[in-house]
Amino acid sequence: MKCIVFFLMSCFLLVACQSQNKKTTFIITSEQIKHLSEQDIEAIGAQVCADSDKRSVIANDNSWLNQKLERLTGTLPKKINNIEVNYKVYLNTDPNAWSTASGCIRINSGLIKLLNDNELQAVLAHEQAHIALKHAIKSFRLAPYVEITNNDVVILVKKEVAQQYEFEADHYALELLMSRNINPTGLVTMLKKMPIHSTNNTTTSHPSNIKRIDRILEKLGTI
Repeated sequence: MKCIVFFLMSCFLLVACQSQNKKTTFIITSEQIKHLSEQDIEAIGAQVCADSDKRSVIANDNSWLNQKLERLTGTLPKKINNIEVNYKVYLNTDPNAWSTASGCIRINSGLIKLLNDNELQAVLAHEQAHIALKHAIKSFRLAPYVEITNNDVVILVKKEVAQQYEFEADHYALELLMSRNINPTGLVTMLKKMPIHSTNNTTTSHPSNIKRIDRILEKLGTI
């Protein structure tokens, strides 16, 4: 394994180590994290998103997948915390969606094919919630270190904290959907269809889907 040292955003030095399988790993230490501004973390998120785009097959702008995504996002906020939200569809059968602090939201074609329109809007609202609530930025602040390997970011936070972020994102999404006159029950039916995080797995950063559904129904019952 060989290592090189370089500057990131003129703030600090990062050590990048490249193994024989050509995976490059960047380590951001806890001391370096202290000197990161929110804008720095957003820039890291933007770079991770750009790297992921390069490694993925992206749906054509004229494809039905992209057109559907544009239609579904039409009633959702265009900006979050003064950050322009940008979307892309990956041609990937894995039913997944994710976001970064930079406003990047990516959704796989497998998820679009699995869920109905209302459920997809619930997913998008949930991802917007992570950005609005600055969960990625807060995770950086709490982590003992951050590891970036190619397009994957590993941020170590306590399981309880990570799971609380999911509950918070569900609650935010619930209120966002209702404020836009979108049926919020898509949050529940979406979770019932999702094949991941559906059981009490002690290693996952997500609470079980059953716990999330119970929290959402509890919130709906008080509205």
